[in-house]
Amino acid sequence: MKTVFRTPFACACGALSLLALSVPLSAQTKPSAERVQYARVGAADYAFNAPITLTAGIVTFHLVNDGPDVHQLTVIELGVGHTLKEFFDGMRVTGQPPAWTVEVGMTPTIQPRTEAFLTVRLAPGRYILSCLIPARDGRSHVEKGMLSLVT
Repeated sequence: MKTVFRTPFACACGALSLLALSVPLSAQTKPSAERVQYARVGAADYAFNAPITLTAGIVTFHLVNDGPDVHQLTVIELGVGHTLKEFFDGMRVTGQPPAWTVEVGMTPTIQPRTEAFLTVRLAPGRYILSCLIPARDGRSHVEKGMLSLVT
């Protein structure tokens, strides 16, 4: 059996590292003066009622399911030089967002008459708000028109 000798310096360093781990992350960061934007997104079968413009920065999306079916909200960055039609066509072919898109965030699936929140940081650009859930007939909610473009 190997014996390990610990110096007081090594013990102090270990104790300090454990102390740093026990401090909440909120106490380890500086508060931001940046304002959080609020964006209500109403979901019905099969459409979103959402803002079409937002200011770049932190946005909290408040998804409210006003329809009788389950819904969710996925925020997808539409790549430079691509169109909403290209996104829609790609979804129709593969059932998934095209490889040139970037998923920024997603809410959980919510039941009718419930809500969910999603907070993300948006860079300047164009984003697609979409519901990627398949409908009862096998087509996705996006294919049925449940998407919205926000700049």
